[in-house]
Order: sequence, then C-alpha cells, then structure tokens
Amino acid sequence: MPTAITFSVNGIPRPQPRPRFVKGRVISSADANAKRWIRSVEAVAAQAKSYAEELDPALSVILVFRFPTKDKSRHGKPHTFRPDSDNLAKLVLDCMTRAGLLKDDSAVSSLCIRKTWDIEGGVDVLVLEDVRLTASDDSLPLPDWLQSGGVAGLSRFNQSDS
Repeated sequence: MPTAITFSVNGIPRPQPRPRFVKGRVISSADANAKRWIRSVEAVAAQAKSYAEELDPALSVILVFRFPTKDKSRHGKPHTFRPDSDNLAKLVLDCMTRAGLLKDDSAVSSLCIRKTWDIEGGVDVLVLEDVRLTASDDSLPLPDWLQSGGVAGLSRFNQSDS
C-alpha cells in the first residue's frame, strides 16, 4: 500500500441527500447541485483508485471541506454553518466506496473532518493506514495520566487492538 492516497475535488461541498417524510410521503432531498457534487467526487475518487494499491482494512481518513467566500478576512477560519460535518463526510465516503477506492466505508476507523472558509470550494482528502500508538511505543510515550487511566473514561485511548 502506498503511504497515503490524496485527492482534491473542486466545487461547493454538499451533504449526503436524505429522504424526508412529509405528510406520509417520501420526498428526496437530492437536488441538481448535490447530484453534480456526487458525480465530481466519484470521478476524482475513481481516478485516485487507478493510482492506488489495495487498501488495508483499517483506515484513517482526513477530510478538509473548503467553502467559498469573497470575504478575505474569513479565509482559513472555521466554517460553523450548515451543512453538518457528518453529512458532508458521509457523501464523500459513500462516493469513495462506489468508485471502488474503499471496499466499504466501515473500514474507516479514524475520521477527521474540518470545515473552513476559502477562496474556492472543494474537499481535500487524505487516506492513510490507521496505525495506533500503544504504551509500548518508545518513539512517543503516552502521558502518565493516560497510561494509568487516572481520568475517567480516558483509559480506553491506551488500549491496543491486539
């Protein structure tokens, strides 16, 4: 497997369309803009697949969604408006699966999502093997409070999957 797979898609990021129920009927929320975004993401993911080898089952995915604004004072600052991060990520992961880049999006065991303002819209995608640090990893020792589980609930971050 290559160290990383990266690709970018330009356009205004759209959330995963979801069916809505109105007065007992199912209404689709997929508009023409969402369909164009889906086609764009799938096309670029399919291109990335042609350069990739088989991906390991445990993956880390980092998604940086860029939303366009003419206000230069906002560039690089967090985008805290709709659409929601999880719905944006769902669309991209589903497109990566349909394009064959991922066998199944359930292979993603670590997901980082960032939304930011920028000059132009799009998404930057980075796919890596999910490598977890353990307490025995001498290159980066864990802090004492995390090793001992002294803070309620945080001891699970020190567990290895072995």
